[in-house]
Amino acid sequence: MRLVGVVVVGVCASACASQELVHFGGTLNPAEPPGATMRCYGAREHMTIVDRPAPDFPEELAYFMYISQSSAPREILMRFDIAPDGTTRNIRYGGDVADLDHGATRDAVSPAARAIATWRYAWSDTAPSRYATGCETRFDFAMRG
Repeated sequence: MRLVGVVVVGVCASACASQELVHFGGTLNPAEPPGATMRCYGAREHMTIVDRPAPDFPEELAYFMYISQSSAPREILMRFDIAPDGTTRNIRYGGDVADLDHGATRDAVSPAARAIATWRYAWSDTAPSRYATGCETRFDFAMRG
């Protein structure tokens, strides 16, 4: 029997936000960025991860995400900002909007967003700005033997 696992991959990039519900391609924890911000890629040297729990994806969802893509792993790309207090803001789906036509993708976005909403970061005293924009993370659904 094969097990389905989820792997979290963190990267940084730019994105824009919507004000709709996150599971339909909108934004969770919307916030207007302040005037002074940093791109997430440049901000990484000025912060550390304090808490980053994984999403609670239902086991059958992970399996369906994998089998629906034949042999290629399925992924959920999410984008977010990091606020001055270390909480996440403007959490949104970052993949191709057309992929939201796939029911399993839609079902995976909400648990991913809820998990990201619990993530916490700590800013160092050397940060020139304490608001990071354009952060990304990817949840990969892949088979494990």
